[in-house]
Formats: sequence, structure tokens, C-alpha cells
Amino acid sequence: MRVFGDGPSWQISTDRWNQAFDWALWIRAAERIDARAGGVVPGPLDIEPLPEPSTGPGFDFIDGWVGWWHGLTAMPRWRPEQMSGPPPQLAFLPPDFPGLASWPDLQRVVVERWQEAHDWHTRRKFAGIHHDAPQPRESLLVLDVERELGRRVPAFELEFILLPVLDEEIREVTPTRYLVPESVYDGPGWIDWLRPVVTRLAG
Repeated sequence: MRVFGDGPSWQISTDRWNQAFDWALWIRAAERIDARAGGVVPGPLDIEPLPEPSTGPGFDFIDGWVGWWHGLTAMPRWRPEQMSGPPPQLAFLPPDFPGLASWPDLQRVVVERWQEAHDWHTRRKFAGIHHDAPQPRESLLVLDVERELGRRVPAFELEFILLPVLDEEIREVTPTRYLVPESVYDGPGWIDWLRPVVTRLAG
């Protein structure tokens, strides 16, 4: 969502059903990759039943998967008007997932199984878009902060990537990009958490 006027503008974007993040989380769950929560790595995927693995315990994909996850979380948003060359997102897209070339065993599994991950992603997205439309809670919060300050807030950007995971920890990637469990974003405490972040940016 974005507000424009005669002065500066602000933008809060909420990225729900991001397929690249969903694919990575699904592969971690399906292949039983023991990349545990910590830092920007979230808790386990919220999925039932758990997919069957395609590899045995002799395969160690942890380093590769963590590298994949860090690559996704650190990737800049594609802004064609400001960036030259191909979108960086292509590194983690089919058919070859070239960004995983440093981990060929993981790359092979991802190439073979991404369609299964995508089928799951598509089903849950289809189910989710038929729920009630979300209320403009973030816009109302910014307006409330402006009323408290007695002025317009300066231009700022915030990005929230929503994840279908079982934990409830909001993870900071940068001071303006966060990984947020869907259950937390949809829950009653979201605006209470967001208020001090918006107030900080408005200062």
C-alpha cells in the first residue's frame, strides 16, 4: 500500500504467497533438511501431511539450503526502472535454479521436485485468496501515527514477507525488511508490534 500527496510518500508492501520462499520451505520440509531456526531462518513449515523425502540420510543439504535461504532474503526487490540487466530473482527460478550451482546435489533435488512444491503453493494460495479481503490496518496505523505527531510522516519503505511457518518470531532481515509468520500477521497483535517500527521511521 502507498500514499501519495503533495509531499513525500510512504510505502508498506506485504508479500504473501511468495512462491520462491514457499518452494524453499517445502524442500526443507520434504527432504528433512535440518536447517534449524535462528537468525533469518524460520521455524518449520506449516504443512500436513509432510511430503516424503526423495533422498536418504546420507545427503547433507544444510549448508546449501541455508545459502539458498540467505540468497532469497537478501535479494533486492526488482525495480526495472532503477536496475539494469536481468532480474536477480532468476537465480532461484526453474528450470535450472542457477543460484544453487555451488551445491549440485541440492540443485538436482530442487530441479526434480520444485513442481511438487509449486503444486502445494498453488493449492494454498487458491484457498487463501477466497478468504475475506484484508483490512487496511497498516494505512490506518500510519494515519494514527501522523495524528499523534501532528504532521505527515516522511517518505519510508517497509517490506514484509509472509511465511507459512509454525513459529511466531518476526525476523529482521534489514531495518525495513522483515520475515513474518502468517499467523502473526493475521493475528490481533500485529499492529501493536508494527506501531513502534512505523514511529521509528516517522521520526
